Amino acid sequence: MIFHGYYADVPADEVDRFVRSQELGRLVTVGEDGTPHVGLYPFIVSGNLIELHIVREDEQAADLRARPRCVFEVDEVLAVIPSYWVHPEYAGAATAYHRTVIFECLGSVSEEPEAVAAQQLRLLAKHQQEGGFRSLAVGDPLYAGHLARLAALGLQVLRRRVKFKLGQNRPVETRRRVIAELRKRGRPNDARAADALEWTIARSAPPSA
Repeated sequence: MIFHGYYADVPADEVDRFVRSQELGRLVTVGEDGTPHVGLYPFIVSGNLIELHIVREDEQAADLRARPRCVFEVDEVLAVIPSYWVHPEYAGAATAYHRTVIFECLGSVSEEPEAVAAQQLRLLAKHQQEGGFRSLAVGDPLYAGHLARLAALGLQVLRRRVKFKLGQNRPVETRRRVIAELRKRGRPNDARAADALEWTIARSAPPSA
């Protein structure tokens, strides 16, 4: 992936807001023979630590025990647009819009029931804030099998790379035209894509007097 400066120029707090708003991310690890393995997981972020859980026998858990370097990727696919929205003849103007954050990490695997249980509670605090479950505790027979099968992964972030590909390489008038076309087309994510392109315009506008 190419990280052009105009796509990576996103305030840190906006990147944090985006990452925390997402429910799933992709973990990429490397197998013994060099084959990449990919998994999709719920996650939480605390400072420079990303947490997720995994089945102990999963190939990615084995990967991280042997080769802790990994990548965790969070993205939001927004829209693919036809070329003629940008240029009446040039087919190369067709493009896609997305928000992507890639974390280069050092992973660790814990099978301690106490660590797994504590992490499960942190994940539930994000993904099931309304409750609706019996309090998770080590020693509770309801959860014994669950805790015995899972491992808690901790991904220490070494580097964060950002690509918000939202038409920043196009003039404002072109982006406005694309925004209008997105709102007219009305596919499920088109309104969200239009809002994202409008964000690029608003943040580049000079402050009002």
